Amino acid sequence: MNLIRRLAKSGIVLFLGRESRPRKILRGLGSGYRISVSPADNLAYLLGTAEPHLQRIIREYVAAGATVYDIGANIGYVSLSLTKQVGAAGHVIAFEPIPRNANSFRQNIELNRLTNVQLFEAAASDKCGETVIRFAENLTTASLVWHRHDPAATELTIRTVVIDQLVETGDLRPPAFVKIDVEGAEGFVLQGMRRTIARAQPVVFIECSDSGRETSWQLLRELGYSCQSAVTRDPIRVFEDYRHADFLWLPARLAVNR
Repeated sequence: MNLIRRLAKSGIVLFLGRESRPRKILRGLGSGYRISVSPADNLAYLLGTAEPHLQRIIREYVAAGATVYDIGANIGYVSLSLTKQVGAAGHVIAFEPIPRNANSFRQNIELNRLTNVQLFEAAASDKCGETVIRFAENLTTASLVWHRHDPAATELTIRTVVIDQLVETGDLRPPAFVKIDVEGAEGFVLQGMRRTIARAQPVVFIECSDSGRETSWQLLRELGYSCQSAVTRDPIRVFEDYRHADFLWLPARLAVNR
């Protein structure tokens, strides 16, 4: 089956070409929007097959007119999906600290003439200021916590913001849904938005790593949230089962015993 999939992908890439340029998303939540990618690197974006479990969760929990956060927005694929779901009356707030990714994000938003997407070229964290982010082979591995002992890692100085401060000063609307994919720094993100989560009670989707699992588990449990596997939707009741994977955290008002 893997061989068949590889051959199918090779055929599609051969047909579409390998160059990175604006292309239409054919299926999935973002279908109809355009995104500038190379099919060789991001074919799943164009076919709408990237993170199907996240797409299902967005369909289920994100309503028209909602304000949603995309933390670790990369080049904007998930933000496009969120924008389609919230509609013109909704708002998408994105956080992406890597300049190259942020530039691509802006281009993809402009391609689609979207006016309800706001980008912070910064990392959401627990402190406001500057810090160092590192990546090894490519930008998809960029992290505030990984690669510290890798002499070959590339370092960038980036800006950090605290979501609680932005919400409390009126610079941000509180969210109904939050997606967090920050390569190990999810603990910092959650610590910096604890008060916002406590008040707004958003649905939270997290890509959890070993680096951030203890902080995220303890903080969200203290706020009355229950955890599910984002893929199987099975309940996660003990910390030992909360390991590197995607998880859905639901506030008490939405939690259902399974």
